[in-house]
Amino acid sequence: MKIFYALETFLPHVSGVTISVNRLANYFSQNKKNKVYVITASPNGEFQIDSDSYNYTIVRIKSHVNPIRKELKASYLASLHIKKILDDFKPDVIHIQDPSFISQSLAFEAKKRKIPVIATQHCSLKFPLSYLKLPRFLRRTTSETMAKILAAFFNGYCQILITPSEFIKKETIKWGINIPIEVVSNGINIETFSTSRISEEFLKKYQIENFISKPIIFYSGRIDKNKNLETLIKAIPLVLKKVDVHFLLLGGGDLKKELVSQLANKNCFFKKNVCFLGPIQPENIDLASFYRLATVFVMPSPIEAQSLGTIEAMASGLPIVAAKGGALPELVKDRENGFLVETLKPGDYAEAIIEIIKNKNLRKKLGKKSLELIALHDFKKTSQKLKKIYDKNYNC
Repeated sequence: MKIFYALETFLPHVSGVTISVNRLANYFSQNKKNKVYVITASPNGEFQIDSDSYNYTIVRIKSHVNPIRKELKASYLASLHIKKILDDFKPDVIHIQDPSFISQSLAFEAKKRKIPVIATQHCSLKFPLSYLKLPRFLRRTTSETMAKILAAFFNGYCQILITPSEFIKKETIKWGINIPIEVVSNGINIETFSTSRISEEFLKKYQIENFISKPIIFYSGRIDKNKNLETLIKAIPLVLKKVDVHFLLLGGGDLKKELVSQLANKNCFFKKNVCFLGPIQPENIDLASFYRLATVFVMPSPIEAQSLGTIEAMASGLPIVAAKGGALPELVKDRENGFLVETLKPGDYAEAIIEIIKNKNLRKKLGKKSLELIALHDFKKTSQKLKKIYDKNYNC
């Protein structure tokens, strides 16, 4: 089977979507009967085909400046390349990962050629809206318009829609989706996180030998405004009044420079208690070691479509403190494997973290439950579910 994955932005840019697609492309490439291609925008603007860096082939289409996210590129003229790409590679199944220029062009041409198109909606509409910075009175109208456009596209050009959580499924139903919708977790390799170990070489590499002398409150993910990290930063001094801990934030993004600058201020008494590191690539074995360092994992983002970071933390046996929003309540069961708190209340995050740090028995109980709940998100199971969807649509 020839499988196309399509998305506007791919590795080396790190996000939940790029990590998931890379994992899927690697998995399906292991079967020698499959040929896997990732169609994406070129990060340097020029058309190129890369079949040496990965176990699959990446076709990077000519791209241009993205005015909304300047660090990324967009293929506005993707349609000029798609016909030739389809003629050259002749896919059996196309799995689009976003409804942007490349995916739309592929879907339009695929319909003419009767190639099945599967779509995954990875995010809530609150995610793209967070980058548009619209005035409040325009947000609802813009959201409704976007929902209608997406529903028309998915209904008109796709055979099935996949969502990573029930939260996103319910949102897409409200848009007016009338094609089948399947919930398939992005999944992770649980064994990688449950068996990782910390080495002296690892600690020296990141210069954190002394940082591990205290319990570590850990965050892993993009350091962008839509992740609500400002609330977490406000919670730090409240936590430090009660317990002596360190905060480790792993990732990269638009907000990182600003936050690091704030903490460098002479008046910031807790700057020695906070460390920013990363980003690191998803296949880097060091990622699992960072989770192994942690005592508590915090996810303050209220718009997570699933949250790979939270899933990885659960696989590492960590108690979770998470925002009561998005898909997080599907992962975090309040007082079972962590605490769900009000999204914009630093005091609530602080209270939850303090309670977990002070109570060793509670910490063990929550971490044990995380390991139980994560079994549903084993990549071995989720990839097989996706394979059945591919086979069903390919054989139609």
